[in-house]
Formats: sequence, C-alpha cells, structure tokens
Amino acid sequence: MSKIAVAVLNRKGGVGKTTIAVILAEIALVRHNRVLAIDLDPSRNFTDALGFMRNYFRNSLRVKSTLEESDADAPEEWIVIDCPPNLEEDSKYAIDFADIVVVPVRPDFFSLSNLGVMYSEANKSGKEKSQLPLVKVGYDSSVMTKIANQLISERGYPVAEDLPLHKHIPYNITSGRVWSTGLIARSRQPYEHLYDKIVAAVERLGTGVTDINEVWTDKKEADTEDADI
Repeated sequence: MSKIAVAVLNRKGGVGKTTIAVILAEIALVRHNRVLAIDLDPSRNFTDALGFMRNYFRNSLRVKSTLEESDADAPEEWIVIDCPPNLEEDSKYAIDFADIVVVPVRPDFFSLSNLGVMYSEANKSGKEKSQLPLVKVGYDSSVMTKIANQLISERGYPVAEDLPLHKHIPYNITSGRVWSTGLIARSRQPYEHLYDKIVAAVERLGTGVTDINEVWTDKKEADTEDADI
C-alpha cells in the first residue's frame, strides 16, 4: 500500500474533526499500519485522545504537533492530520500536503457556509474538488438536514460518507478506549467504509487520476447484523 496522508479540516469547530481523525488513525493501527498523527489544533485533543492509545499501539503510533516537508518521507504508512478550525497557514499547508482532505459537516449553515473558500484554497494547490470530500455527520430526517442536503447537491460537493451520531464513540475516545468498543458491525461500518474509500482514492491518485468522484459514490452492501440498541 502507498503512503497515505489525510487531513481533517473545516473552518467551523464542533463538527467532529478530531473524532474522525482519531477513528481513522485507530482503524489504520488496528489494520497493522504505522501511523504518524499530526495535531495542528491548539486544543491538542487529538494528542490527548491518542495518548490513551499508546498503551495499545506502543511501537506503531507517533504523535507530533507540527507538519513539516520532511514528513513526506516519514516511515509510517498513514499520516493523519487534525487541523484547527481555520484556514490559516498550518491548515493551508495541510491541504497542500495531504492526498485527501476530509471535510466533516453538520446539517447547519455554519459548517457549510465557508466550503467555497476551502475549495478555492485547494484549487491553488492543484487539488480537484473530489480530493476534499465532505463527510456528513448526524444527518437525519429533519427539515434542516433536507435543506443542507439540497445545498450540498446544488453546489456539487462530493460526499464520501454519511456518519450517524453514536453516543458510545465520544465516550470511548475520551475514556481511553478504542473508538469501536461496544459497537456492533453495523455501527462500525460507515467509519470503516470511509477508511476503505480513502485507501481506494489514494490508489486512484497514484495512477495519475485526479478526479476521483467515483470512489466516493461507490456504494457498499449493508451489513446484515442486528441493529444497535
């Protein structure tokens, strides 16, 4: 597998950036990859959450707080970058550095309103819009979700995955457990699909293809395991 560098970014805070960064890092570790985690957010929640994981993955996880050009030659197979909720120099460099920039969005105007600026910045780095897929977090049957979905569709934003809110996940992360503790396969599935799609996207990029929309629209069969309680 090629080296994979993924940044998680939105100019809006509280949309699930750090949670998704932690989950991607942990899935990579569980699948026997070495991970370099780069925490650019001054809150250092990514660092704290992964600090709990060092007891599980002693020799496979490295955490640092700066992103440098030399990180492209790091020995780890996965580089996961948790960005601050802004578009200042660190975030701009993360966009330039990463293969894929995952953009979590909640069903509200605040997390969607600045996306055009992000895509404009990515274009300066030579990235296609499809290299900045949205991840919808907590979209349901509400009127606000319908409005948000319409806006996403009208503006042609790529969507990689639709992640439901699950109360066990933030509890697991903040209490030092592996993110998926207590979750059945159906609950884990959307997060694992996101991981798999990122791997497929980077493989496509490695062949010289830059428009990778078909990776995000690839549908997988639902798991048949019993529903969560």
